[in-house]
Amino acid sequence: MARRAADPWDGDRPPHLPCRRGELPEICLLPGDPARVDLAAEVLSSFRVLGQNREFRAGTGLFDGVEIGVCSSGIGGPSTEIALVELAGLGVRTVIRIGGMGAMRPEIEPGTLGIVRRARRESGAARHYLPDGDAVPTPAVAEALATAARQLARPSRPITVLSTDSYYLGQGRPLPRWEDRAAERIREVERSGVDGMDMEAETVLAVGRAVGLSVGAVLAVHANRATDAWLEDYRDPQLDVVRVAATAATILAGQAS
Repeated sequence: MARRAADPWDGDRPPHLPCRRGELPEICLLPGDPARVDLAAEVLSSFRVLGQNREFRAGTGLFDGVEIGVCSSGIGGPSTEIALVELAGLGVRTVIRIGGMGAMRPEIEPGTLGIVRRARRESGAARHYLPDGDAVPTPAVAEALATAARQLARPSRPITVLSTDSYYLGQGRPLPRWEDRAAERIREVERSGVDGMDMEAETVLAVGRAVGLSVGAVLAVHANRATDAWLEDYRDPQLDVVRVAATAATILAGQAS
């Protein structure tokens, strides 16, 4: 049967993600950067890449005997929505976003891990699924992430993030002729009381829950906008994020068995 514009799956293969039904396990980690799929191979054993299409790179591996998928989402809400909807269609049941954020509070140092408890709303894609209110994780996933961070003795804290589809002006980075607006934008974010900014957490929480997924997010602090600190090499914090998320996956798998 020919594919239809309204439903462009080709049998068991989605139009964007580079895998088929049955190739990914029920738990999947969701980094933004395709390169972090390969980074996960340093934490997961028996890792194999399933393929890559555009910004979407997918693979699977084992952690303490639990099979875990990894699939990159690209940057921002639109591509993340695609990943979530197609992952749900592929049979994935739990998605944990693993990524980075810029802290807004001076006491949150680069390298700290944030367990997302709430995401404020700015992503256009997510508004189709959750028109009003903050986006929140599935409680069991958030608790598993917090437990995993404690077990691994990784510095972490519960956080509220503002997710925005804009990296530059939307995050208050000054551009030529837009310096005043950038300064006002940072003041707006400071007044909102959030702990930091990212670009995908809201979409993961809002869209994921809407399409029947259990969802959570753990983010490494790559920068601090209050102190203007920048973490030049964030490889180790990202490995920590993968380890915490993978440990949380084993906790969730044990609860399901």
